[in-house]
Amino acid sequence: MKEKIMILFGGKSVEHDISIITALQVAKSLPEQFEYLPIYIDKEGVWWKADNLLDIKTYKNFDRYAKNKKQVTMVLGDNVLLEKKNFKFVKSTKIDSVLNCCHGNIGEDGSVQGLFKSCDIPQTCSYLTSASVCMDKAFMKDILKANNIKSPNYLYVKKCEYDQKTIQEQIVAKIGLPVIVKPSNLGSSIGISVCHNENEIAESMELAFEFDEKVLVEKLVENLSEFNCACFKYRDQYFTSQVNVVKDKSEIFSFEDKYLKTNSKNTEANKRLSEKIQKLTEQVFKLFDCRGVVRVDFLYDGKTLFVNEINSIPGSLGLYLFKNVPAKELLRCIIEESKNDFEKQNKLVKSFDSKALEIFNSVSSTAKK
Repeated sequence: MKEKIMILFGGKSVEHDISIITALQVAKSLPEQFEYLPIYIDKEGVWWKADNLLDIKTYKNFDRYAKNKKQVTMVLGDNVLLEKKNFKFVKSTKIDSVLNCCHGNIGEDGSVQGLFKSCDIPQTCSYLTSASVCMDKAFMKDILKANNIKSPNYLYVKKCEYDQKTIQEQIVAKIGLPVIVKPSNLGSSIGISVCHNENEIAESMELAFEFDEKVLVEKLVENLSEFNCACFKYRDQYFTSQVNVVKDKSEIFSFEDKYLKTNSKNTEANKRLSEKIQKLTEQVFKLFDCRGVVRVDFLYDGKTLFVNEINSIPGSLGLYLFKNVPAKELLRCIIEESKNDFEKQNKLVKSFDSKALEIFNSVSSTAKK
């Protein structure tokens, strides 16, 4: 019997549509030894299975076009998918591993990772803590700074503490213009603005706060080149991809630059810089205790190489960056690694017999007397 792999995608995220594309592309490359089970999370957060989830036309109007759709959910503490039938949830199937293709909120920020950990199910992505700190750019930059890894100078502010005049003064004094203002917990370059003067800061902050309760402000790296490199671990060895140069973009790498341009002209970086980027990609992967395929984005101004972002679940899972590794083989590796990691975690001591309850009961009984 083939192992059943859940392909999870969609979600309450601004990257919802990109997640669908990732799932469709990944499903085409899944090795024949596995049976895939696509599970779609709609924009309201409801989980579904249907006969045609891998047909892009289904998502023109999901409620109308989804065939034989059924709501599904998980059981905490048990590896079983429940399927809704006649207004009741009944046991459906066991999951051998989850191939998480969600981007952004819920799927990439640690929420789903915590769910599957509670259900004792292997998963191909970074675990809860790693996923959440990679997703939160402010926390990510704090960790990079503490480990002497260069990232553009920054500060961040919470919405409840935001004061327009104060933040303008802090930006000018601590960072200097121009700056980039972005939501701290968002991917895909949505809600991002470049500010060249103080008058642009207030509007940019308001836009960013529409997407997140915490906003990151960082120094704009001018005259920059941008690079992408991915990494995954398999049997205690780390593998980095080729280094791609991102071209055809403006001051920031926008949502349109990432996903909507059809005439991409990405190329490989020169050998010396590539080796430096690959080494730093592996270092970041290890530092953040990542799993699965992780893409690290870099900025370079001709002198200094900066880590810009860590994508713990990159678009199309970053398979396109590994030009010397067939997609089927890479997916097989990360699925196998997810099960190996799961077995190692299960060997750890998870319980401890103590006399705490007995002592508490004794103390309580004495107190009542």
